[in-house]
Amino acid sequence: MRGAGLLWFAGVVFGQQALWETHVQEGDRLAQAGRYQEAREAYQFALRDPDTPAQPGLQAARWNDLALMNRYLGNLVEGREQYWRALALMEQARGVASPDYAAILHNLAVLDYQDGKLEQAARQFHGALQIRQAVLGEKDPITAQTLSSLAAVYARHRRYAEAERLGLRALTIEEQAWGPEDPRLAPTLDNLIFLHVQHRRLGVALELTGRAYGIVRKTYGDRHPLTAQRMNHRAVVLAHLGRYPESRELLLPALEIQLSNLGENNTLVASTMANLAAVSSHQRSLPEAESLYRRALGICERVRGPDDRAMAAILLDYAWVLRQTGRKSEGRNLESRARTILAMHPGNSSRLSVDVSELLSPQRKVR
Repeated sequence: MRGAGLLWFAGVVFGQQALWETHVQEGDRLAQAGRYQEAREAYQFALRDPDTPAQPGLQAARWNDLALMNRYLGNLVEGREQYWRALALMEQARGVASPDYAAILHNLAVLDYQDGKLEQAARQFHGALQIRQAVLGEKDPITAQTLSSLAAVYARHRRYAEAERLGLRALTIEEQAWGPEDPRLAPTLDNLIFLHVQHRRLGVALELTGRAYGIVRKTYGDRHPLTAQRMNHRAVVLAHLGRYPESRELLLPALEIQLSNLGENNTLVASTMANLAAVSSHQRSLPEAESLYRRALGICERVRGPDDRAMAAILLDYAWVLRQTGRKSEGRNLESRARTILAMHPGNSSRLSVDVSELLSPQRKVR
């Protein structure tokens, strides 16, 4: 997918199209379809092609594309290195005060947010916001996207009033520029959904999930990972309302879509598994819940390590299931492990998180 903040560079074409351009166009097509692993391969071919021009700006765009695919696929370490490389090239090509530099800085902040590095993400969002406000203006929708992203960071720090004020301001600007049914509105809607859930305004939250889901589904179709993401969001709110059968009906196909597009070793897949496990436990399908929690924990451990903050919520929910099946000693062990992880991440243990751009899928947990 090529969203706001991603860069398009037109090469000079004499006669037949260059092979590297064919690879880039194929990567764009595959990314738009949610086929991120194949898109990554296409972008890698483009970068390796000896005929790819060496201009720093064009090279920065290619590294940005590749980093985006790796972030979607959960390869955050690799993606971070590629974003930093893209930033260095864009600084050389356009300077640090250019909107193109701000676009890559914004994308790097999204990755750091996804990785739980909130202080780094906040600094980068502030930097991108300052550039965009100076160059594009405060009422530009691209500026509003970074404003909404910063609101997401505030929400994670429980600064809910500031987050809601910024989120509503961003949504107003985006709607005025793009209209009420543009898919670029979805991340800002997600931010507001999270805030309404935090304040137990579940009816409003459910209405907004329906709007976001409808917009994304209309744009990308039923089988796209971004559609699955919004199915997951709506399922979480339904579960908060106690409407577990409806929540399950959304989570099952969402998980299948994510597995087919992202593979199992992805924290977004683990998040959906944990949500489905939570719904199964509420429906007293405890063996299914245990199996799903075990799979989700395995994914998180492989991808993010045994002490990642995302592990704690899954461990606590898994422990509850074990206690319900009479395995209290095992449950206590998991609870002890969860407390140790939470102590390592003070103030950063929210069981819900929010989107920060249309390029980021959040982790959502049913409490």
